[in-house]
Amino acid sequence: MLSKPTNRSKNDRDNLAKKRLTCSFLVLLFGATGAVDWTSKPESEIARGDQFERRVAITVDDLPGAIPARPTANGELRELERYNEAIPAILKAHRAPATGFVNEKKLHVAGERDARVALLQKWIDAGFELGNHTYAHVNFNQVSVAEMEDDTIRGEVVTRSLLMAAGKPERYFRYPYLATGPTQERKETFEAFLKSRGYRNAPVTVDNADYMFNDVLHEALAQKDAKLAEQTKREYLQFVQTEFAYFEEAAKKLFGREIPQVFLMHDNQINSETLDELLGLLQKRGYQFVSLDEALADSAYATPDRFVGTAGISWIERWRVFFGQKADYERDPDPPEWVMKRFREIRGAAANQ
Repeated sequence: MLSKPTNRSKNDRDNLAKKRLTCSFLVLLFGATGAVDWTSKPESEIARGDQFERRVAITVDDLPGAIPARPTANGELRELERYNEAIPAILKAHRAPATGFVNEKKLHVAGERDARVALLQKWIDAGFELGNHTYAHVNFNQVSVAEMEDDTIRGEVVTRSLLMAAGKPERYFRYPYLATGPTQERKETFEAFLKSRGYRNAPVTVDNADYMFNDVLHEALAQKDAKLAEQTKREYLQFVQTEFAYFEEAAKKLFGREIPQVFLMHDNQINSETLDELLGLLQKRGYQFVSLDEALADSAYATPDRFVGTAGISWIERWRVFFGQKADYERDPDPPEWVMKRFREIRGAAANQ
């Protein structure tokens, strides 16, 4: 997740992370080898009619369901069934490849294991890929390397079995909270472990803080406040566009061009209700939906991540460090203040229960 420490609480999204040379230097560094495509087109030429230039890979965290107020909780089966019926169907209708990242702890509920595993099977049957998000959504800032490794191995048991039965490997890992390690040594040690297990890290360039809006929406629906629910969804969709606009521009400043974006969303209530419109808005921005493989094939993703710290931030911000700049995540957009305030209140109340 992406955050600004001045405006978002440390507990946001269960300890929300602190947030999110020049082109001539880059040309000198990469231009001679042709490693980077420096072709840059005006905004008006990005999309013409049905001709797409922008690309985005959709990734969905916390399968089989991100639970409002208590995201590491297992949730009620009927809620998860609703999320996992709607979201894959919408993605498929838009011909949007997607990779879902699983927390297997949420599968292990007495009397419901088969039904919960079947939710993952729905994603595979629909042609989507699944990856590892650790067993219990552990925060690498708060556990040892050994504990992180154990939780990763524990989190692949069911998912790998399902994928193997479908003739597919489990290839991608997504760091919970986008926390990649608080020190260089721990970061490098765990990266080597992931490689030994056959994983590639799934970076994120655009996060939308949907978990904040989701908590507020869930409360509005529980209180039968239709006006607040509608306002929450409208402002969520607007914020998604704000985030994309910001990181489109940030990529151009860093690489001299737009790059394929990797979008992080969650398997939750608000996306089950708004994803169709959200994907339509991205298409209007000129985006073509591509697989994570295709997005990461772009040369920008070969840029080393030199950022070390506790913040869970966009890889566009992390790459600044490689180019001798500051990881300037304090300027990343925030959701509306009223959403952040209510979110903190909801999470605070849940933590005290």
